[in-house]
Amino acid sequence: MSLLRQRLFLAMVAVLPLHTVFLTAWISWKPYLVLVIVIAALDIVEWIRLRRYPWNSMITGVLAAFFVVVLIGWPATEYFERFAQLFLALGVGALVLLTTERSLRQPGMVDRMLRVAVWSGALMGVTAVLFELVALGVFGATAHTTIGQLPGVFRVTKPAYLDEGFFALTNWHQDPGYSAAWSNLWIVLVLAAAARGVATGRRWVDGLIIGGLAFNVLMAFSRTGWTALPIVVGVSVVLLVKSGMIEIRQLARLLLVALLTVGLLTSVMLVVDPPDVGGDLTLQFDFRLSQGWQLLSDITGLFETSAPFEDRFSVSEQRADVWPEYVDMFRENPWLGVGLGVGWQTNSLQQEPHNLILELLAELGLLGGFVFVVVVVAIVARGKGAIGVGALVAALLPFISQTVLFEPAWWFAAGVLLAGGSAQKLEITRTA
Repeated sequence: MSLLRQRLFLAMVAVLPLHTVFLTAWISWKPYLVLVIVIAALDIVEWIRLRRYPWNSMITGVLAAFFVVVLIGWPATEYFERFAQLFLALGVGALVLLTTERSLRQPGMVDRMLRVAVWSGALMGVTAVLFELVALGVFGATAHTTIGQLPGVFRVTKPAYLDEGFFALTNWHQDPGYSAAWSNLWIVLVLAAAARGVATGRRWVDGLIIGGLAFNVLMAFSRTGWTALPIVVGVSVVLLVKSGMIEIRQLARLLLVALLTVGLLTSVMLVVDPPDVGGDLTLQFDFRLSQGWQLLSDITGLFETSAPFEDRFSVSEQRADVWPEYVDMFRENPWLGVGLGVGWQTNSLQQEPHNLILELLAELGLLGGFVFVVVVVAIVARGKGAIGVGALVAALLPFISQTVLFEPAWWFAAGVLLAGGSAQKLEITRTA
């Protein structure tokens, strides 16, 4: 593998979580997109020159089957544009998976990738702090819109749920929920880098970086991100300790620094938050925590709902409105679904279902859902390694409340896991 290709791949890893460039034509162009296309083109050129298929042939086969099923559900003309956008997003995701697996099966590339993830994670944490100050109005009430008008930037904050006063942090992503998901994934990579001794070389600095990423999750005010964070960290701790990479005491110190960092940064934000300017942090916590109480009340029926919450905040839940519609789509078209993207355009709110199972069943039917499960099972069966397992758990964990299919996070994580198995087989072959 050429040095140029290796560097292009590492550059792609560095910018994977950055989703800022937005063009409403076919697919939103993002910084990593050009890089993965160039990397794939180099692989294809090598394939032609050496007459040797560059990527994992077995995974390519099951992916091809999945794409065939998606094409079977080709929608009517009026739904074609959304179908094309999502189909291209799937294609890009597949390229991320295949090129990642090929890159990381090379000796030393996993550690190089982890080092890059550490420093890009550090930048994510620093910008999370800066953009949260912007969201709170420390630099003025219109600072967040000014940044959003810069060339190539879509937005760094998002008014969410409330008509005013709630600015969720997106931090170089178009959506706070996916911003939190990327930060959770990057926490796994930084933890792995620290465990392997390829991070900054100073435990307290590694802890600061993890704390900065966790702070980004907190300030995104994503219920999914908040729920996933302790699970992701817990799974990573178990995997890294069981693999013998690091002792539990060392990880505990690392996470203590991270926890103190989150607490300190949050306290600072509460202190500097100017009243009646930008977002109100106290209001945001009040909304999310009260909403959680409301949800538990509705599910369990063990205690009363909060009347003050219903008087003060909007109690509407768009996902609760959309999900029954996707269930109805599946019931009416159980085998092949309504077609990729059709559900997005025909439901009452014209938005994604924020649920991978409903997305697959309603739009691709039982056949599409089954083939996708085959893809995941094939990846898990052929993959290996604590880093890859932790990454895939972090990337797929939000599937109940986020449509992760079109986000490259899970494709990248799958490539990391698959590379662990490929590298081990390659080493066995060389030894033999």
